[in-house]
Amino acid sequence: MSIQISLILVFALISVSLFLLLGLNPFTTEQNLLKKRRLYLTGAKLKIAERIAIRFQTLFRQTGCTQKKYLVMTGASVAGGFLAGLMLFNSVELAVVMSVCLTPAPFFYLTVKSATAAREEIEGLENTMSIITNAYAGCDDIIKAVETYVEEKNRYIPAHLRSPTAFDEFVSEIKLINPNVEHGLYRLAAKIKNRYFAEWAKMLILCYHDRRLKFALFPIIKAMNDAKSMQIESDGMMVRVWRDYLMTAGLMFSVIPMMRFSNAEWFSILTQTTIGKLLIVIMLLTALATAFYVMKITKPVNR
Repeated sequence: MSIQISLILVFALISVSLFLLLGLNPFTTEQNLLKKRRLYLTGAKLKIAERIAIRFQTLFRQTGCTQKKYLVMTGASVAGGFLAGLMLFNSVELAVVMSVCLTPAPFFYLTVKSATAAREEIEGLENTMSIITNAYAGCDDIIKAVETYVEEKNRYIPAHLRSPTAFDEFVSEIKLINPNVEHGLYRLAAKIKNRYFAEWAKMLILCYHDRRLKFALFPIIKAMNDAKSMQIESDGMMVRVWRDYLMTAGLMFSVIPMMRFSNAEWFSILTQTTIGKLLIVIMLLTALATAFYVMKITKPVNR
């Protein structure tokens, strides 16, 4: 047995030596030089905290919710989850776990609610991108192209009736806060959840370094137009998937209170023993994880 182990170790050492001598590494993937160049040029990426803050600001703008209202909704979700946990499981520990799992409920609600507002924004987004692209193709100045669009948009609207958009904020941030165009375009792309718009914004960053790439903006707008027909089917699918998910989760947890009245001994084993509590915790965490998964797969096709 020791001889076999020794032979295996010798074979392993010889294999590692050959890989090191030949400069081979099986755990590395082939690098995309074009992607690496793009990441180098567009190095002004957003930090995670900044991306999260922009995400919530976008949700609040699209749904009309305020930060105070969101905190109240979160507190109500935590309190409701704790009370529901006490009623379902008759256990303080399980009630605390359930209240934690229900903390993201307002975020899910605002995400689903924002789909309608996002569709309304996207309807005019293609036209906006086309106007800015045509202006940029003529003047070769990104700031001037966006500024021209903002001025034309607000020309016939009274100041007290104007609702600031992400493009208004982009111009204001570049002029008053941070003149870094790359960083501003990354913030602009983060405020509008649309993959075609994000690709368009990244291409603008590349155009900022090489103006000859400006004609690559037009195919992105055309691809966005082709994807609009798929959006209606995606919206219907989102509603069906969320309905099926909520029904499945409701049926899964409805077994526990039914067991309380039909078989008290099994209910006691499930809610009072360590193994039973662990099973319920796994159920709650699974429901939370699947909720995030459902939110991921039901996002619009152009996001």
